[in-house]
Amino acid sequence: MFEWSKTVDVEWLCAGFAFAMPVSSALGSFDPDTVLDSEERSQVERFLKREDRERYRAAHGLVRLLLGAATGQNPAGFRFSRRPGGKPFLSDAGTLDFNLSHGGDWVAVALSRSGRIGIDVEAERPRHFWDEIARSFLAPEEIATASAIGYLEIWTAKEAALKAHGTGFAIPPDSLTVTAEGAGFVARLPEERFPGVWRRLDDGHVLAVASDGSAPEITVLENAGDLRDSLADLSRFAPARPASR
Repeated sequence: MFEWSKTVDVEWLCAGFAFAMPVSSALGSFDPDTVLDSEERSQVERFLKREDRERYRAAHGLVRLLLGAATGQNPAGFRFSRRPGGKPFLSDAGTLDFNLSHGGDWVAVALSRSGRIGIDVEAERPRHFWDEIARSFLAPEEIATASAIGYLEIWTAKEAALKAHGTGFAIPPDSLTVTAEGAGFVARLPEERFPGVWRRLDDGHVLAVASDGSAPEITVLENAGDLRDSLADLSRFAPARPASR
């Protein structure tokens, strides 16, 4: 059982957080190979393209660093398990849920202590790409509003919600309905709803975060200093590990 060693900020414990970082900035801020395990390093070698290797290294290294700060554990020592739908988890991380994504020039990680969370970052595609696949992922009621909301926004919202749900695309994306509400969105399944927020990271990339817990706060990490500050913030309330006997 976790024991909190500091005066606990209740809002922090109930919060969701999302972090996005350019691949080049991540690789320039830390060496992923110092924290990746042997299975992850083997996966890196299986990618044929350099950009795929770099995205994977950056994303999996970043999630380990953030989880290490949030749990007070050695990021190189994590051994991930997977839920039935394939979503990774840490068996000894208490209520902490997490998710990661990489797409285009960006990587992203989401953390939550208040519920399930999912994140997706994607690069924009040409309009003809969306025209070709639109009816395979849009719910019937979304077709009329897709152009106003944005195809990329709907796609990222759906993927983030399905990742939060834990099933990924085992559930057909056209079974979700995304509506824009306030500054964010709600992705609805027949029996569940996942509110979320979007963030346009630059002209060519969109980030979406969805959770059935507290609304996540998005932080863009531009450099090593930003990363260092966020790791320090997360570590302030990391649970104290039981003393060895």
